[in-house]
Amino acid sequence: MMRGLALGAAFLVSLGVAVFAGVHIISAVERPTTTTTYSMQVGDITRQYEVIAPTAPLPKSAPIIVVLAGAAATNSVEIPRDRIAPYAAADKAEVVYPVAIAESWNAIGCCDGAAKQNIDDVGFIKALVPTIDPGHARPIYIVGYSVGGRLAYRLACTDPTLFDGMAAVKADPMPGCVVTKPMNLIVFSSKDDKYVPFTPDEKGKETPSATTQIGRLRSHMECPGKPTVATHGTMTLSSWNCANGKRLQWAVYPTGGHNFPPPKGDTAGANQLIWSWITNTPLAPAPS
Repeated sequence: MMRGLALGAAFLVSLGVAVFAGVHIISAVERPTTTTTYSMQVGDITRQYEVIAPTAPLPKSAPIIVVLAGAAATNSVEIPRDRIAPYAAADKAEVVYPVAIAESWNAIGCCDGAAKQNIDDVGFIKALVPTIDPGHARPIYIVGYSVGGRLAYRLACTDPTLFDGMAAVKADPMPGCVVTKPMNLIVFSSKDDKYVPFTPDEKGKETPSATTQIGRLRSHMECPGKPTVATHGTMTLSSWNCANGKRLQWAVYPTGGHNFPPPKGDTAGANQLIWSWITNTPLAPAPS
């Protein structure tokens, strides 16, 4: 797909994907981006996704970050919540937000509209990836929050090479979903999350507990030994080197419930950690 989308109201057909009018400029530290809504056919359903990109072309080394929003949230809610779009404004990445059906994802057993309608969200994301990154010319990562993370896990279990890595934010996999192929993975947990319990003895709406899931990931991804542990404010980050040169990281916050972790004081936000993990660079402040 062409990078650096032109401004204006237009109707294009490219690679079998319909591109609809509605491109607009967003200013961020005097570095504009374009936000464009695309449409594509998946089975009998027309699906949409939004692309936030710098106006200038990005190098092939710049990552594409696909973000799956949490339940009951439109992308207009998710974009300011996860704070990943500023990396596009800083000419560092392209950020893609698939549009959910009924503000939900069909992640099996959860949650509401998309599951009840048996929406093929796995088929949607699998068709989306080669559309936004033909020939896998760019590094591409998926970030899933809550039920979006549950769908990201489902993709990792069924097609672990679709993405170069996955960030699961306050999410559990569907029952029977086991990540058996080593991959770059970062997991976010809060000790007071009422949906994803932190330890097996705590009650929550989902299973397994965060500690149990990390143990499973370490085992299946062959991440031996003790982790390297770093503290950033109140957040603790554990890192393992796994099989095939892959990395597993676990960010644990003492509080924050089921929310997407924001930066707060000297405590790193999930957006900063995700960028550090994607680029394998030291933790740094996010673009403002």
